[in-house]
Amino acid sequence: MKQMLIESKQITAILVDASCCCTFNEYQWETLIRVLRHEGLLARVSAQLAQQGLLDDLPAYAQKHLHNAAILAEKQHRSIVFECQQIKKSTQQHGVKFYLLKGAAYVFCGNNTSWGRTCGDIDLLVDKSQINVVENTLLLHGWLADDIDDYDNAYYRNWAHEIPPLKHTGRGSVIDLHHNLVPVVSGRAPKIEHFTDNAIEYDGFFVLPPAAMTLHSIVHLFINEDFKHGLRDLNDIHLLFSEYNSEDFWHELDNLARKCGFTLELYLACRYSHRFFQTKIPCELASKLAQCHDNRLLNLLRDFIFSRVLNNKHPLYARWSNSLAVTMALVRGHYLKMPWPILIRHTVHKSYRMSVRLLLGKSFFTKEQNS
Repeated sequence: MKQMLIESKQITAILVDASCCCTFNEYQWETLIRVLRHEGLLARVSAQLAQQGLLDDLPAYAQKHLHNAAILAEKQHRSIVFECQQIKKSTQQHGVKFYLLKGAAYVFCGNNTSWGRTCGDIDLLVDKSQINVVENTLLLHGWLADDIDDYDNAYYRNWAHEIPPLKHTGRGSVIDLHHNLVPVVSGRAPKIEHFTDNAIEYDGFFVLPPAAMTLHSIVHLFINEDFKHGLRDLNDIHLLFSEYNSEDFWHELDNLARKCGFTLELYLACRYSHRFFQTKIPCELASKLAQCHDNRLLNLLRDFIFSRVLNNKHPLYARWSNSLAVTMALVRGHYLKMPWPILIRHTVHKSYRMSVRLLLGKSFFTKEQNS
């Protein structure tokens, strides 16, 4: 059976040109649909095939799953717009300026990255001086934080770039409310004005300008420990690069990355977007970034990690090297987010709590039992 599997490079080729899958047999379609659904990309391929006018030529089995994925993505998009309107309505008396990030931003501005983009939550950015009033107001309107322990709450409040996620008690929508783009404790949190200057308004909300939107997507992916949606997020970056491709865009992106200290992340995004999707990167920019960050030994290590964690991770393609790469990416991500003393303390604390839960059960740390 493994010999019949679609190669990973075929899957990434489909994300560049969806017509590549038009000759697939039934087994290949079954495998492709499983992988794309697992990676959160089934609706995106559906949208690309629809735009190319190819959906009607596919087997009925494939059409059914692609059509259902498109319906689900469209429902999510409508839900995002509705929830954002409710948030705005709930907080309008405070004159809050909301910036939409990632999936919600793509949906509101309707760029190519919104095609079939699925979203698990709504990412919002507000000025740090307003975050408490926004949180308290949303709590009064049904958005509540999960019950977390004092340590995790302090982690969010003192070290992170966001408050604990808020979930609506009735509709189940989840908000991630940010005041920065990178954890404060990392020492790399940028001046947020560098990203929000010249933001574009859509229906009372603001979306970062193209270069800032793209760099945030890059930073979110490459200063992270979780690559569950790595292939989808890298494909987002490829689409942003391709849609906004212009001399001014690349110049602004390079300047913003240098101003905020994210040239390594930009280098990695260009390297792996080109490797996976043959994205066209200006030679001048590629050369400039390579002069700072092109190290043969480091690139061997980076390639081992990112060629796996940014690829499809469906169990059908499981390999021991993939598990090792995921672990290495996890360590790398935590190291980038925390200085060593805090990282050691954080790791010891989390390991202790995990061990106690395994031995004594999940309820050991509940407030009811400790009161």
